Amino acid sequence: MQHSGDTKQKQFEMPDAVDELLAGLVGNRQTMQRQAATIDEIMEKSNNTLIHIESQNKALAPTTAAPGAQKLVNVKPVCKQALVKILENFKQLVQQNSEKRDDKHSVLDGVLACRQRVEHLASTVRKLVALCDTVHQLKTHQEDLDAEDEDLS
Repeated sequence: MQHSGDTKQKQFEMPDAVDELLAGLVGNRQTMQRQAATIDEIMEKSNNTLIHIESQNKALAPTTAAPGAQKLVNVKPVCKQALVKILENFKQLVQQNSEKRDDKHSVLDGVLACRQRVEHLASTVRKLVALCDTVHQLKTHQEDLDAEDEDLS
């Protein structure tokens, strides 16, 4: 008799454990959703900040060139090599992705993956442009300071 009482008690404990597990999963899911929303907000703010910095830098940049003239930039050979390497690696990545594509993956998955890569590259390019503009401003500021020092001497 006592054995059947233990079995009933275990049967009542099991649904409680499952309910607790499910409640924990729901709580974790909600936490992950809040974290994802927070991360999305941070990413949006950082992108907006970068866009604002770019627009400020473009507004502050001297407009000495003619409207139709191209802007020439002197780039060190090391930078050129790095950019070429980045572009080659991206090209290889896209080729590998298209070669690996089989019936398991739909075209939509490939498009979404490429879109994510493009967004990542666009974000990286914005950061590089902002960095270049900042370096240009620092260089201009240093040249101005050097010119003032020469005038004072």
